[in-house]
Amino acid sequence: MVSPERTVVGAPAPWQIDVVDSVSEIPPEVWRKLAPPDDPIYEYALFQAMERAGIGPDAYRYLLLRQGQQIRAVLPTCAYRALALEDALGNEGRRALRPLHRLMGRPLHIRLLLCGHLLGEGRVLRADALDESAPHLLIEAVRRLSASMGTRWTVFKDFPQADLEWLDPALRRAGYFRAPGLPDAHISLHTTTFEEYVSTLSRNNRSTTRRNLARFSEHDDVTMEVRERFDDLVPAMMPLYEAVLDHAESRLDVWTPEFFSLLSTDPRISAKAVTCWEKDRLVGFLVCLFGAKNAVAIRIGIDYDCSRELRLYQVTYYRGIEEAIRLGMADINLTQTAYEAKRKMGCHLVRFEHAVTHSNPVCRTILRHVFPMALNRSGDRGQDGARGQDGSARHGT
Repeated sequence: MVSPERTVVGAPAPWQIDVVDSVSEIPPEVWRKLAPPDDPIYEYALFQAMERAGIGPDAYRYLLLRQGQQIRAVLPTCAYRALALEDALGNEGRRALRPLHRLMGRPLHIRLLLCGHLLGEGRVLRADALDESAPHLLIEAVRRLSASMGTRWTVFKDFPQADLEWLDPALRRAGYFRAPGLPDAHISLHTTTFEEYVSTLSRNNRSTTRRNLARFSEHDDVTMEVRERFDDLVPAMMPLYEAVLDHAESRLDVWTPEFFSLLSTDPRISAKAVTCWEKDRLVGFLVCLFGAKNAVAIRIGIDYDCSRELRLYQVTYYRGIEEAIRLGMADINLTQTAYEAKRKMGCHLVRFEHAVTHSNPVCRTILRHVFPMALNRSGDRGQDGARGQDGSARHGT
């Protein structure tokens, strides 16, 4: 479905916003031209898989900014008709909601329009040198879309500073406020072997890494394997994924067996699974996406009963880093949470912000003060693979 939103006539061609229901209604070559270069989470086929597999949102919509017949920008969005608020907030947010929860005697649900990427860094996919009216057209189209879908909350999730600066005049005019998001943890890879990578770490972090690897190697019955096809493992992966999800900071997305299988079987999605085995039993995995030079460790699964003894969390990441080095990656994004453990792996943090509004002006005023305090910004739990390690949406791994 395509629905026109608004047109402004000006030189050299009129600008117009259209809304489409699926990424498949956008020509793949247009999407790839506008998408961030070499960011595997913005692979066209990944969005198709998200839509097909039903991993959380009730609907997807894409705002297309056209100049004449040419698509100059795309804003991906998705909508929730009844998202449990505690699934959107972290542990601090859940604690802040307890008095209200007790008073109402039931969970709080919200109608949310999420702008950006459900699984990662949010962006407006856009061409260079857009007209200064473009951000205002997009934000007005977001308002109209939210009204038509009956969502009260609108959140631009995990946007980098450059994108929010471009949108900022329109966001401020529309009554949005900013709130800090959880940063991503990146490792810049400048070596050709894993041992060289370890040698670049600080003295303490080198010792920690080698100690964890030695602890893992003490167990003769455990092995690591990287699988390009892992759809046959999905039944064994699901309990490990769900164990992590149960202790996740947020649950905006809940992966299904179909989604895991699509990552494995769609040749357009360059996914691999780092797998850990105790004899013939799968005890851990890390799903990674690979671009030409950039990789993302997008989701982890852990058997908590043996994770501490095996240093399973750390060693699974080490193997993912090793595979990225082997493939010649320049950067691997270990995503959000467990920052202390990831700092010991040599990560630096890339920070994001949310832009938030509510259709009710009174609620908007309250949220401006309460929402930033309710967000869990620590993310430093579960660093040894113990319970509490986040593996959810952007959540992270």
